[in-house]
Amino acid sequence: MRITIVGCGDVGTALARHWSGEGIHRLTLTTTREQRRRELEPLAELVQLLRADDRDALRQALSEAEVAIFTLAPGGDRQVDEAAYATTYRDGFESLAEVLPGLSALRQIVYTGSCSVYGDAGGGWVDEDTPANPSGGHARGLLESEQLLLGCAGPQRQICILRLGAIYGPGRELAQRFRRLAGTTRPGCGSHHSHWIHRDDVVGAIAMAVEQRWEGLINLVDDEPVPVAQLLDQALRACGEESARWDPAAQVGPPPADRRIRNARLRQLGYRLRHPRLQLPRLRRIDTLLFERVAEQARQTPRLRLNHNFHAEPDAVQRFLNVLQPGTYVRPHRHRRQQPGTGFECFLVLQGALGLLVLDERGELLQLERLSADGPLRGLELAEDQFHTLVALQPDTVMFELKQGPYVPAGDKDFLSAFPAEGTPQAAVQEACWRALFAPLQP
Repeated sequence: MRITIVGCGDVGTALARHWSGEGIHRLTLTTTREQRRRELEPLAELVQLLRADDRDALRQALSEAEVAIFTLAPGGDRQVDEAAYATTYRDGFESLAEVLPGLSALRQIVYTGSCSVYGDAGGGWVDEDTPANPSGGHARGLLESEQLLLGCAGPQRQICILRLGAIYGPGRELAQRFRRLAGTTRPGCGSHHSHWIHRDDVVGAIAMAVEQRWEGLINLVDDEPVPVAQLLDQALRACGEESARWDPAAQVGPPPADRRIRNARLRQLGYRLRHPRLQLPRLRRIDTLLFERVAEQARQTPRLRLNHNFHAEPDAVQRFLNVLQPGTYVRPHRHRRQQPGTGFECFLVLQGALGLLVLDERGELLQLERLSADGPLRGLELAEDQFHTLVALQPDTVMFELKQGPYVPAGDKDFLSAFPAEGTPQAAVQEACWRALFAPLQP
């Protein structure tokens, strides 16, 4: 079968990869960017540069197609850009309607639309028979695009419109998407429902739509609508972040449209979701976003350093980031545990550089080590019963530490009494002297 996929972003590319692997269809792909054209070439017979509203290019791309798949994505520099939606969808389907009379082979058009065309139902259920009543300008444009496309149907040409929920999946991980909202206060109460669909189910449903010649409107969402507050809480907990808070008094304007969308027709057509409900893997990302946030907090603390724990105090293994700023004073200490060999401490520098000083029981310096994220030495494991201290050699230095748990504050460190306590003028002088020892070791 000859198939043209118009718009090869994430979904279009995944679909092309799926069919390319089967090797039973002859594919033409379109993209708006030259770089993407080169990336897509291994997946198809032809890859064409195309804007959906370019009539001549669209006619060429569809000239031999039996099936056209429109998996369009708007441009624009805002999350919802009404002008970009209009150019991409409405103008694109106006162009399609104009060139259709010359496309005698085209017998099916599949379009990945949006569930945003439904209006507010007060949290009630809606399905394909519920009249669309979009509340936003971009959603009204999407409904107009649907109507233009439905007008392209004919005795020998089926139109299938898949109304998608928000897409998630590889490269669209929800926890990563919502991390910047950790600890923030959101307006409203977050009780309105969200609807999601895994990218692989979008690909699977399109493939079945083509195979079985689906037509009409079909909701492509998973089985369980999720209130936004619950979703945000689950996503942030999954990546170990602080939950967001909600403030109904901060709500400006009418609350978001709330409806729960049924996917009964999808199931009646025989499609079984691979991902019937949202599943959020529990993954804590150790990345520059985390470094920046903890470093900013460390700059505001009197100690000029701050831990970000991945463990709870009772855990058998302590694992955490320690973010240090130049000037922080770490009183020399050693770690001892009741079980021999469990007082070790492992350091790995992920950003910046620090100096490690190993001391004897009298406080005499035994060894200096410069650890840097740039190497050559990036980390060390320090055996138990070794007195040591650290100095930050660069701003926003981040190291990962691993120690035996559980954490017992009263007995975690055995300090060398010869050195001043934290927060004293003598401590600041001592830290500056230690840091100066590393000047000759700077790269």
